[in-house]
Amino acid sequence: MAKVYERTENGVTSTVSQRAGLDEINHAMMAGKRNVREMSAGRTDAQIAYKDGRSVRLTLVDAPAEETDSKGRRIVTVKSKRYIVSAVTLARPRTPGATSWIPEAYVSYWSERNGEIFGATRHASASRKPGTIGRAIWDAVSE
Repeated sequence: MAKVYERTENGVTSTVSQRAGLDEINHAMMAGKRNVREMSAGRTDAQIAYKDGRSVRLTLVDAPAEETDSKGRRIVTVKSKRYIVSAVTLARPRTPGATSWIPEAYVSYWSERNGEIFGATRHASASRKPGTIGRAIWDAVSE
């Protein structure tokens, strides 16, 4: 089963990919250690107290089971909200003379309310800024 980290910062819990959790732990141990007051890490969890007052706890847990709605569409829960997610659209190489080009893989997503699509269509990909909904959705579907 896939694993993710539950990241709790000053009492607010969110789910981050295993890669993002390990990156934060590694950064606190190595490159960012000047900004860390205290740190303890084990095999499945880490506690980081930053000098700026933030307290972060990362705990490795099983990823939630994938959900589908009554129409068979994939549903991902990110930051306590549910989103309907399309299949991954793969990147295509640039072809001279082509009228369109997909530079990187992405998924489309919509908010989900009462089992129905709600709101604008948005896109999530690996190049989205870490911490945003688009990046969290990409991390959830690409694991």
